[in-house]
Amino acid sequence: MQIIFGLACLCLSLLAGEVVKDLTQAAIPAPVLAVVILLAALGVYGRVPDGLRLVGEFLLRHMALFFIPVLVGMLALSDMLRVILGPLSLIIFVSTVVPLFVTGWIFQKLAPPFVAPEQEASKDETN
Repeated sequence: MQIIFGLACLCLSLLAGEVVKDLTQAAIPAPVLAVVILLAALGVYGRVPDGLRLVGEFLLRHMALFFIPVLVGMLALSDMLRVILGPLSLIIFVSTVVPLFVTGWIFQKLAPPFVAPEQEASKDETN
């Protein structure tokens, strides 16, 4: 009975996410809204119910199975992927590395300098 309750919680949160998306016409995916709704409900409830915990642990334990359809699709479209593999790899690399370096550069410019605790102690002793 607990597992049915956990599945019902997940399904109802997904349904609530779809309803919120349709009513607000938000540009946020319904599953993301569903996670926010579920998180808010769990925050109000104060803990994770046992049934929801059981279902969540099961889904996380078998997460690899959810990627099988993607792999099958990639294998089915391997001829098309072979043609665009070079440009696609370049796009993925650039769109990962460039924001990483830009974020690091901005952080270095905006963050206060880090002083290690032992350096602070030695400065205080000399003053």
